[in-house]
Formats: sequence, structure tokens, C-alpha cells
Amino acid sequence: MSKNFERRDTRFSADGRTVFVRLRINRKDFEFARSWAEFHAAADPAGTAEDHLEGYLSMALLEAREHAKWRAPPEIEALYPAVDKGLRGLPDMDDGIPF
Repeated sequence: MSKNFERRDTRFSADGRTVFVRLRINRKDFEFARSWAEFHAAADPAGTAEDHLEGYLSMALLEAREHAKWRAPPEIEALYPAVDKGLRGLPDMDDGIPF
């Protein structure tokens, strides 16, 4: 059997666009994310540290993919017809909340 390089508890959404994984992170990084959730609570009262971690990871991976000029296999790219195109230049999603 060939190795697929994923943990056994990794799950995929029904549409195949979202993957649910378990991650271990440094406690300081978690507290940083929690502090941002608290800071943004007025704009996003339901926001959590985990939401911020997802956002940080997504942006870091987007940057890494762009830097490496990496493309997913065609069947995966087909799941995202225009999602990654033109993300740069969109207005800041924080709508004026200072960093």
C-alpha cells in the first residue's frame, strides 16, 4: 500500500474543498491568536482563537504557494474555479480595524 502522507483522522468535506486536520501548535502562538480574537470581538463577537489560527495558516499557505508558484493537480484546481485568482488587491477584510 502506498503512503498518502496524511493522518488517519484527517477528514474531507462532502464537496472536497475543505480538509479537517488536527494540529499541534506552540502555546504562545495559541495565546497570540486568542488575543486577536479578543481584540476583534467588537467586529466579530463569535470569533475564536481557532478562527484566527485558520486565517493565519490559510494566508501563510497562500503566500507559500504563490512564492513557490505551486499548482494543485487539475482535479483539485477544478474545485476552485476563481477562488485564488485576484485575492491580492481585495479590500482588507478587517474593514478598518487597526492592527
